[in-house]
Order: sequence, then structure tokens, then C-alpha cells
Amino acid sequence: MPIRELEGRLCIVRLELSPAEIPDLLVRHAKKYPCAQELELAGTALAQAKFRPKASADFVQRVCKWGGGDRQMGRIRDNNSPNEVSLALSEGIALARSGDVAGGIERVQRLRNLGQSFASKQMRFLEPTRAVILDSVIRNRLGYRQTATGYAEFLSDCQTILTEVRRSGQLPETQAARLRVCDIEAAIFAKLKGY
Repeated sequence: MPIRELEGRLCIVRLELSPAEIPDLLVRHAKKYPCAQELELAGTALAQAKFRPKASADFVQRVCKWGGGDRQMGRIRDNNSPNEVSLALSEGIALARSGDVAGGIERVQRLRNLGQSFASKQMRFLEPTRAVILDSVIRNRLGYRQTATGYAEFLSDCQTILTEVRRSGQLPETQAARLRVCDIEAAIFAKLKGY
């Protein structure tokens, strides 16, 4: 039984997730959080266009709105210039593409008023095959710390689960092959939220 220390308290952690239930969890997650595919396409286009400042600032706002961060949108917009946003996203994605996803999120998180949760949301839509979202639901329920190390641990766990799901034989091979690390995180989130 995994035991984690979180904010000075010991937590006993257990989450059961069958590979066969992942597709249904992803459908339910998509109903609660629509437009993810559109944001992924926008993230790809943004990177291909070399992170134009206004488009970068607009992208951050769209991702924050998707994630329910409406209250943060004004503070982020008012406290970071489009050039600062563009630089943060371009440097963050470069780190992620070099294998340092947690470092990339830390770079994006240096934008004023953008915490780890929303920084990881940005990276998830820029690099869905490399990044996951680590928000308070997952941190608090599973005991991951709100640090680069905590993020790296959660990402590694999601990558391990993805590998095991593909090996399990519980999903058709083509369906298992299409799963990405961000899909594992979304299924975990949906399972924890109970929808």
C-alpha cells in the first residue's frame, strides 16, 4: 500500500483503474471538458507559427477558460505581456521536447499568476503525447507534491500505466496504441471525480 507524505501528513493512497474502463472514462471526461481536441490543434498551430505573441496570449486564455480558471484569466493577461507569454511557451515547449517536461512547466509557471496546475494545462495542450495535467484533484487525492519533482513523479506514473495498458491485452491493439500519456491522466481524473 503506497504511503505518501503530503504537507506534513501521511496519506495512504489507492486507486484501482482497469485498462478496459479507460475508454469510457475518456468519453465521460470529454463530455465534462469539451473542446480538448480543438485546443490541441490550436497548440500545434501556435508552435508551428513560432509562438506569435498575441496568439500565445490568446491560447493561454483559452486553456485557462477550458480548465475553469476564469478568475485567473484577467490577472494573467494584466500581469504578463504577450511577448512574455510567447517567450515562456516557446522556452517551455523546447524544454519539454528535450525530455524535461517538468522543467518546461516550471518555465511556463514563471508567468505571473499562473500556478503549476494551469501551467501544466498549457503544456498538456502544446505537447499531449509528452505532458499531463497535475491539478489539485490529483495532487490531493493521490499525494503528489506541487513541485517539479511531484510533477515528474506523476508523469512517470502515467507513462508506466500507459505502457501497462498497452501490454494488458484488455483493449483492442489499435485502441491501446492510440492512447497518449495525457489520456491516462484524463482517465485518472475522471475516475477520481466519479464521473
